[in-house]
Amino acid sequence: MILYLAIKNIQSRKSSVVIVAFIAFAIMLLCAVNAIFDSTENGVEETFIASFTGDVAIKAKSDVPLSLFGDETPVTGELTEIPCVVPYDKIADIVSNLEETALFTSQVSGLAMMEAGGLREMQSLFGVEAQKYIEIMSSIKILEGSPFPSGERGLMLSKKLAEKYHVKVGDTVQFSVADGVSFRIRAVPLTAIYEYAVDSATLDRIVLIDAITLRQLLDISDTVKVSEEEEEAFLTDLSDLFEGAEDFVVSTEDSLSGEELFTKSAAEEIESEESDSSMSWNFIIIKLHDGSKASSVIKKLNRTFKKMDYPAEAVNWRRSAGSAAMYLYWMRFILNAGILIVLFAGFIVINNTLVINVLDRIKEIGTMRAIGAQKRFVSSMCMAETLALCITAGIVGLLLGALCTKIINNAHIALTNDFLRQLFGGSFVTAKITPFNVVRSFFTSVVLGLVAWIYPVSVALTTSPVEAMQGGK
Repeated sequence: MILYLAIKNIQSRKSSVVIVAFIAFAIMLLCAVNAIFDSTENGVEETFIASFTGDVAIKAKSDVPLSLFGDETPVTGELTEIPCVVPYDKIADIVSNLEETALFTSQVSGLAMMEAGGLREMQSLFGVEAQKYIEIMSSIKILEGSPFPSGERGLMLSKKLAEKYHVKVGDTVQFSVADGVSFRIRAVPLTAIYEYAVDSATLDRIVLIDAITLRQLLDISDTVKVSEEEEEAFLTDLSDLFEGAEDFVVSTEDSLSGEELFTKSAAEEIESEESDSSMSWNFIIIKLHDGSKASSVIKKLNRTFKKMDYPAEAVNWRRSAGSAAMYLYWMRFILNAGILIVLFAGFIVINNTLVINVLDRIKEIGTMRAIGAQKRFVSSMCMAETLALCITAGIVGLLLGALCTKIINNAHIALTNDFLRQLFGGSFVTAKITPFNVVRSFFTSVVLGLVAWIYPVSVALTTSPVEAMQGGK
């Protein structure tokens, strides 16, 4: 009965078409914009995960915003020393024992001046074990040469960077880092040229180099893991070596004893050793069997780190990418905020329209009240009318939004600007309506109707039946 009366009332008022049209337009806009950004975000996520972030990354806890490129703080970020993950060996064991882990690798990050082909510019360097890194980053395709072997010096560049610096496989590239008034300089051979599946200005910032060279450039101590048996044997040999040396005397208090000199020399030799067992890494990058479980894996790792009191933190792909991915989030937030402002303005218009409709029906409502209709009946009828309008508008808006996304996809809008390609995660604008997008847009329409229903009903119910039948005051 209530629904029947509501539908009849809607059909009898011309303003119903205006209300439905306005809400439908707002829902269409919300649906289409989010469809584009859902597709864009999925594209960027897939590209970054397969190119340099992995599904999960582990970094040292830090008071500054830290990504795989280093400190994201404007201006001062380039001066920040990136902390190493400690205790690396224990954390690496935890990662390798996770059933969700498919593969993992480690990385040193830093900035250095790159010089070749008459060009000299600052570049972001990723010190990696090339074979492992390429295996995890499925988006990377080797065009020329081959990845440098583990423990050997080498460099890999993207095709764009190789063309920019006019270098080819076999050429030597020089890197330098300022150290006070002097410079640390290293030269390494270019062993491979590669390309990514999707062009991106962010990816073109990356230079892949062997970790040994990068540690030397950044003056990072290259420590290695020594087993308990090796440590015990070393100390036993050391004790035997200095047995009976009680009469050994040094000339000054500040001089090192023979045993200390030997120990220091051995330690320096171990630190300088070029070994795969190095524990000096800024990040651990993980590829999961199922990328959709990244959030649960991050929570599990962080619980473990907290329990073991390790100063480490697991983060998702977005935080690993840093500002390269966060701008997309904020742009989406700004656009959605703009749409919500439009919806709020529409809410005011719709609310005023509904109030006028109710006031026009004061006599009708008064008559219904006079013949016995309860307040609950009147309010239910008004709510049914408003919900019917908003649900209809929501369905129409979703259909129009789906039509818009189809038109956008069929138009094959090409992106020639590097920034736009990076923003949209590809060379074309694409739109994809997800179930979450549909539910969110439809829910917005229903909430708009419920909120807009409150005030008109309160106006109708505060008018007495006698006043209503006389036309109100």
